[in-house]
Amino acid sequence: MTTSESPHIVYVDDDAALLDLGETYLRKLSSFEVTTCSDPTAALDIVRDSDIDCVVSDYDMPAMTGVELLETVREEHGSLPFILFTGKGSEEVASDAISAGVTDYLQKQPSSEQYELLVNRIENSVSEHRATRRAERYETVLEALGYPVYVVDERGRFTYVNDAFADLSGYAVDEILGSGPELVKDDADVQKAASELGGVLSSSGPDTTQFEIELRTADGEAVPCRDHMGYLPYEGEAFRGSVGILRNISGERARRDELARDEHIIRAAGDPVYSLDADDRFEYVNDAFVELVGHDRDRVLGSHLSSYLPDADYETYESLRASLGDGAETDRLTFETQLLAADGDGRDRVPMECHLTLLHDDGCEVVGTTGILRDISERLAQEAELSLMRRAIDEASVGITITGPSEDDCPIVYANAAFEELTGYDADEILGENHRVLQGPDTDEEECERFREAIADEEPCSIELLNYRRDGTPFWNHCEITPVHGDDGRVANYIGFQREVTERNARQRLLERQNERLSEFTRVVSHDLRTPLTTARGYFDIVAESPGDADAEDLRKLGRSLDRVEELLSDLTTLATQGETVVETEPLDFRRAAERAWETVPTDDAELRFDRTAGGASRTIAADESRLRQLLENLFENAVAHGGPEVTVTVGRTRNGFFVEDDGDGFPADRSPAECFEAGVSERRGGGLGLAIVKRIAAAHDWTPTAERGSAGGARFVFTESATAAGPPARRQRSDD
Repeated sequence: MTTSESPHIVYVDDDAALLDLGETYLRKLSSFEVTTCSDPTAALDIVRDSDIDCVVSDYDMPAMTGVELLETVREEHGSLPFILFTGKGSEEVASDAISAGVTDYLQKQPSSEQYELLVNRIENSVSEHRATRRAERYETVLEALGYPVYVVDERGRFTYVNDAFADLSGYAVDEILGSGPELVKDDADVQKAASELGGVLSSSGPDTTQFEIELRTADGEAVPCRDHMGYLPYEGEAFRGSVGILRNISGERARRDELARDEHIIRAAGDPVYSLDADDRFEYVNDAFVELVGHDRDRVLGSHLSSYLPDADYETYESLRASLGDGAETDRLTFETQLLAADGDGRDRVPMECHLTLLHDDGCEVVGTTGILRDISERLAQEAELSLMRRAIDEASVGITITGPSEDDCPIVYANAAFEELTGYDADEILGENHRVLQGPDTDEEECERFREAIADEEPCSIELLNYRRDGTPFWNHCEITPVHGDDGRVANYIGFQREVTERNARQRLLERQNERLSEFTRVVSHDLRTPLTTARGYFDIVAESPGDADAEDLRKLGRSLDRVEELLSDLTTLATQGETVVETEPLDFRRAAERAWETVPTDDAELRFDRTAGGASRTIAADESRLRQLLENLFENAVAHGGPEVTVTVGRTRNGFFVEDDGDGFPADRSPAECFEAGVSERRGGGLGLAIVKRIAAAHDWTPTAERGSAGGARFVFTESATAAGPPARRQRSDD
């Protein structure tokens, strides 16, 4: 890293000597800016007040442990790199640190090599964190643009389009990628784009260009667009392609036509009309404008617009005017102002609505503006009483609906924009419907009955329901209803509030899983690890007492005990990494995934079969490929280990999941099959952590695993997809679809 990019590190250790030693090594081995601190509480203040790139902390400190400091940093600063650099090395500390989200974990060693390793871990953590933040910023900018974006390679083939481009064209993203521009343009526009790109690539050409095309959609519609094109940075002398942003200008054209019609109507109706030059001086006013301001036409022409507007209104006009022009979404706007009429100290202020449009010459240069004025005095008087209340409801960040209990089935009579965004229903679709339209197969009927009872009792109510958006996507909805009484005391309406709490509930489930995993770690460390460690220590003492007479069998037993410790530690690490929620899945061929997993497992003479009922094993499943294979590998290993080398393993799909079954000895008669998933219970089928890992992978996919006795007496493991994990159900048919 260069000096300008050097990370700012906070190094925390309550031991002054070790703190000084660590700072010395960090400054010697790196260009880091290092701030040292012996008090974890003071370190938190430094992190809050400074631009810190990484925290390095000891563990065993009296005021606050390193893990407690880590938990506070995670709460306040998210993914800020945090490295636990401690002299206390134990599985318990490592487990606590991993659960709290530590970036890295190192034990102190009295050697420069360990500090070189620490510098390397810091640099890697900071680089990855910075890269992630940059990527998030770039992604945010692209999303905020909201415009269709495309990238083509040096052959003119699409290599990237965003969702906005796909929505505009009517093609799926996969249909567009790899195709040429002729998919969405006619020959003339393809040649125009090539010519414009040639001009950009010429030695005297501009870096970017803008030109109009007509985008041909999948339905054959021609959408007029303005293409903003530039080229990708060269790799040496090699041209890599171009990038562009499209802006749909069909609305702009329509608005221009509408303005022409409006001007004709306004002239006939006698509304004030004016035009200004580029310096905001009047070039034209009609008779209605002259009559409104109370001045002769000759006096108005050539005067400045600011002479007829209050200072604050003119500043507002200038700001709005500056927002128009090249790159803007429109060259027309409407705003309200007060026009100053007649002379003298008592000039009347007439509230007006101004429809402002830019004027262009033949070269598309802005040469002035034109405006049409409408007196809105009466309208403002009518709207003043209602505007504040309506604006508050319309712009609320939570979904708001109003229902009419006096009508049949208590239909929705109002829905705000936040409700539309939350549910995917447009207001005109939802009006007249009951809230039942949001319910689906997994909606809790008992909670719905609470709502109905509250309505019958004319009382407020608050519940959480699994609801479904218009496209069938499930989400958790915090719903509240409150009765609104009319002047006669009767309930005239119910006002409802909806707020999505899916992420909050997911965080709660994740926390519960983390707590369960921590409990399992404690159980494994206290039971399975203690036994081989005790055994190893015993044989070590035997050998140590008489090293010259060491028995080979004692040494082998010592080695087997240590191998078991290593195996359990490896399983613990795997179990820890499988407890996170799977964020992205892909449709996988379940049979192919099973075959690949079988190939990687030592199966001796065992046989893999595929069930041919309920669609067999050929149906696709939404999963993370790596984790699904590990789940199947563990189940296959478990079957061979407990069913013998000639065991037969059968896999297949169910209506809402899949199963793995063997014809081995099955589960002990005196124990429940469900106990096999418990970590650290080595004497039961599954042994140690293999099936605990299976359980964690299933939980990460939001699958429910169950163990039962198979039809042939062996073990059968069934995995059921939840409503949210399996993807949205088939869209519910509506009468107006």
